Amino acid sequence: MSGGFGRSGRFGLIGVFIVAAVVAVIATTTGQGEANPKLTLALIFGVIALFVVILLVLQRSDLERAAGGDAAKVARGAAEGGRRVEDPTTLGEAELWAAMAVAPIDREAIRARSQMWDSARASQKLGVVVFALIFLTVPTMYLTESFVPLLIGGPLIAVAAVYGSIRAIGPGGEVDSGFDRLDVAMRPLGLSLTARPKGGFETRLPAQPGFDYRLRGWTELSGERHGRRIVVRWGGHEDAGVSEVTVAAPGPQWSARSRDGRVRPVDGDPPAAVAAALESLPRSERWKRVEVSGGPEGILVTRKKGRQPDWLCDLWLAERLAAA
Repeated sequence: MSGGFGRSGRFGLIGVFIVAAVVAVIATTTGQGEANPKLTLALIFGVIALFVVILLVLQRSDLERAAGGDAAKVARGAAEGGRRVEDPTTLGEAELWAAMAVAPIDREAIRARSQMWDSARASQKLGVVVFALIFLTVPTMYLTESFVPLLIGGPLIAVAAVYGSIRAIGPGGEVDSGFDRLDVAMRPLGLSLTARPKGGFETRLPAQPGFDYRLRGWTELSGERHGRRIVVRWGGHEDAGVSEVTVAAPGPQWSARSRDGRVRPVDGDPPAAVAAALESLPRSERWKRVEVSGGPEGILVTRKKGRQPDWLCDLWLAERLAAA
């Protein structure tokens, strides 16, 4: 999916330091000598609330702008249909997804992509509710010098958190729905979801008591494109940031690795046509941490510490080398 959260990210990063400075000024210039400086506390809580509200508004705006941009690119790509791509590194995820389609991009696939943004919207709405409950509880407790707000707000915050967890990771929740949508969205590319990671609660490190929900295993897409068997995998948790694309195109043993924006052979002699294809690749930082190998099993493109959408570039590369 597309990015585009620059405004809220910059505001959050810079705003934290500004808020800290403003709070320090308020704390050192007001309420001196008072046992319970309510005005000082009210000003501090007000500054923090203003910062968080603006941040949430910017996040929502960035989210809608990114979703709208993604939808526009998908619609344009669906109208154009699959087309020849000369340089995948210059295209965004939505454009590359549409351009590499080998089947018609139907309404179901478009709707599945759109619904992926709904999960982000729902998560942000829950975050707004939790923030509102916390803000109504904590400042009120300090300003009234009473635990009654905590007795009321505490359970409500817990209920909201539990509801959000169940909605996200429960059976048929956002995690399961996300994989179902992925399966539908990949059909125009000739791929379907054939494996998904398993989720579960695991204990944290001894220094961090408690539990975390983690996805373990690989997400796998497979299918046939241009007469060749394709398998795409990316990892969850301990394998996060690792993706693999395999195209069934048997050949001699060779390997290549990215360096300085290029992908160059490092071991074995690739066929002349493959070597020429590697040499003609557009130079780009998007090839960073990419390794390619050929052999009896076909062509394998592995990427480490990449963004999830980068596997589309790797699929383009693997198919280009297989067709050489």
